[in-house]
Amino acid sequence: MSHTWSPFFARHGSLTAVQQQVIPLILAGHNTLVSAPTASGKTEAVIAPLLERHLLEAEALPGNGAELRILYICPTRALVRDLYERLAPALDTLGVTLGMKSGDTGPVSTNRPPAVLITTPESTDSLLTRGPRLFTVLRAVVLDEIHLFDGGVRGDHLRCLLARIEAIRRHSQQQVGVQSFTPLQRIALSATLPDPAGVAGRYLAGDAGDAAQVSLVEAGGARRIEVESRPMAGLDDLVAALALRAGDRLGITKTLIFCNTRNEVEQTAAYLRQNLPFEAAVFVHYSNLDPAERRAVEEGFAQASVALCVASSTLELGIDIGSIDDVALIGPPPTLNSFLQRIGRGGRRSGLTRVLCLPRSALEEVRFAALLNLALASEPPGSPSPSPFRPSVLVQQTFSLLKQSPTGGVRLADLRRIAPAEVDDAALRQILDHLAALGFLRHGGLGEWRPAQRLHELADRQEIYSNIGADPLAALVVDAFSGRAIAQTERLRNKGETFLMGGKVLEVLWRDRYRLGVAEAPGKPAEETLRFVVSPFAVPLEISQAVAARLGMGSGQMALVHDDQGALLFHFWGDLYGALLAALLQAGLDEDSPPVSRPNEHCLRLPAGLMSLPPWDERLLRHEVRRLMPQLQPSLELGRFHALLPPDLAYQASVAQVDLARFGQLYRAATVISPPAGLRLRLLSLLG
Repeated sequence: MSHTWSPFFARHGSLTAVQQQVIPLILAGHNTLVSAPTASGKTEAVIAPLLERHLLEAEALPGNGAELRILYICPTRALVRDLYERLAPALDTLGVTLGMKSGDTGPVSTNRPPAVLITTPESTDSLLTRGPRLFTVLRAVVLDEIHLFDGGVRGDHLRCLLARIEAIRRHSQQQVGVQSFTPLQRIALSATLPDPAGVAGRYLAGDAGDAAQVSLVEAGGARRIEVESRPMAGLDDLVAALALRAGDRLGITKTLIFCNTRNEVEQTAAYLRQNLPFEAAVFVHYSNLDPAERRAVEEGFAQASVALCVASSTLELGIDIGSIDDVALIGPPPTLNSFLQRIGRGGRRSGLTRVLCLPRSALEEVRFAALLNLALASEPPGSPSPSPFRPSVLVQQTFSLLKQSPTGGVRLADLRRIAPAEVDDAALRQILDHLAALGFLRHGGLGEWRPAQRLHELADRQEIYSNIGADPLAALVVDAFSGRAIAQTERLRNKGETFLMGGKVLEVLWRDRYRLGVAEAPGKPAEETLRFVVSPFAVPLEISQAVAARLGMGSGQMALVHDDQGALLFHFWGDLYGALLAALLQAGLDEDSPPVSRPNEHCLRLPAGLMSLPPWDERLLRHEVRRLMPQLQPSLELGRFHALLPPDLAYQASVAQVDLARFGQLYRAATVISPPAGLRLRLLSLLG
């Protein structure tokens, strides 16, 4: 690597183990999946050889070179900016233009685009509609943190975007008479993956879909984890724990504290500012803060000598916030991925990750222990089958394709080119006809659909490029004197109202339509904490099963505990399957029987005991699923445009995400036991 060695690797003097494995594969043109721990040099292992191969070789730049050659897709806007700032000096040294595009940045020039662009799926979608010619000579695409996309609605979106880019490139090469189509070189980066071959097939194998054509690089070398668990009855326990760890001569000066909601972030930061027994700067970081405010927090925390930062999931990813000595978790995160990302932020330079787990109940304590067991397992648990494709993505893609179309129309064939094979032509036609019936499309020429009024309104509000999120937030909070944007919130407030935000008491000094001008009011009480809508999440089956294993339950076992109110059935099937099980058991009771209730994600309360589960009844299950579906849908991540699908297709898509076959396997294999005294006590402790 005659060009890139000096700016990327010379200061280290050698390559990491991951870089030694990955670089030759990428130089040789292989599609490659790199699975390795954080801080192992994955980014440099990928970007340096791509630059050598597609930009810096003598034959790589025909014409004037003002063309987009490498697209680097990240899961968050913060990571886009962080990577841009990290790569900019090296690329500037090489004379390679670098750009970034996200909801926080300005537009990308279609006349003189950067050679390398760092962006998000949503901004890639926007670019495809505004400047599809940008992608005609694209040579390579990098998908960063692919494990955060796969299995979710953004992963389905990404698959469609890759197909659209290849369609543009194929058409462009045909126009200039190229006989043999050269597909994109595709690279994906990840932490540990449960199904690397499946990920390779879905995102990296191209039209052939053959994962065998993708090179897989899996590297170990994870940091040692040192965990302390301390019960937390209130925030005073957090303060005491932080004070002890700061005074333990462990060299802890920087602590990152994770909360599971933005509201908890606010309350925790405010309490720490008032009650810390030692001097430390306290920072706050979550998604509703304005991008400039978040960047100021990241820079301030990185530069501070003694500091705490209270954050939501926004700091799970590799944004540069300096060296972190300690990671504290207030309550367990909802998924194993989230747990791994959070604890992975600490000790990047020392090789030791220090983690403080703060359970607020016996239930949280055992969930922490289960997550840690899963994190340390040699083989991470995996779902037996990949998450089915969500057809709601095709509603959004139809709108985006219409915005991209030079003729202003879309045909069934356009949607067929980007939809996966499991969605047949009949379903695609259903989607288009239903959107026409709803007033988003209208029939144009034969076999063509065009935008109608409702779609024009969506496009005017820039609401067609994303499959995540809900309705736009209602109010923008700004500094009353400078006008600087601070945050968004769901509700307007009146002049004189006070609220807690960023750990500070703020007062509304003026209101101008949808803007609230605020200033600090330290002497006044906060009338409320600025609250945000919290999306529901369901504790997954894998986490619940890990809790069962931690307690000593055998595979497939359920525990029945009788008490004076009836019986408790500890199933350990998680929220979703727990709800289905409750419905099936309720259906077998008399109409006058008390209802089956769900005290938590692991347990059901029954009006009476049972020796075993009732006989399996597929027909009853499907009846109960249809009845329960409105309650189940919010936790299934079906996509922002799911409500615009034809009703039958929407229902089928919902059922597919539930995976009834897997539920049936669990049900038929389940055995009900009467637990011994010790296990009985541990089970009852989960109820608080």
